[in-house]
Amino acid sequence: MDVVKSYKDLCEEIEIWKDRLKSYEVQLKSISKLAKLDGPSDITAIDYSKPYVDGTKQIGFEEALEMLKKIENHIYLHKQAIENMERYKKRIKERIKNLEGIDYKVVYMRDIEGKSLVEIAEELGYSYDYIKEISARNKRTHY
Repeated sequence: MDVVKSYKDLCEEIEIWKDRLKSYEVQLKSISKLAKLDGPSDITAIDYSKPYVDGTKQIGFEEALEMLKKIENHIYLHKQAIENMERYKKRIKERIKNLEGIDYKVVYMRDIEGKSLVEIAEELGYSYDYIKEISARNKRTHY
């Protein structure tokens, strides 16, 4: 069923956007440290277990500020996009749930809610064999 596949594609896309958001948040922290925007730190030895960052040189305040503004803008846009996609996801899930027909109900409960065929049969009031037959004729969408 294309509807369920579209829903799952949207869920996967949301996860990708969340990963990208985390990446930007890590960049934000790294630039803040390189620019020493969090104030001076105690003199310490070099920690070779941490990743190499451009010779570990300190970057200028104005350069850091410009980079931080760009990254903060990306973070803001990503958060907005994720919020919008989450709203669409919720609306689509509700619409799929409200579709008429036993096939839609079985696929929804199996693929989106993650219920077993036994649980679906009990909840819908049909025999397990009938639900198994319906499930077999509707491909499962995997991720």
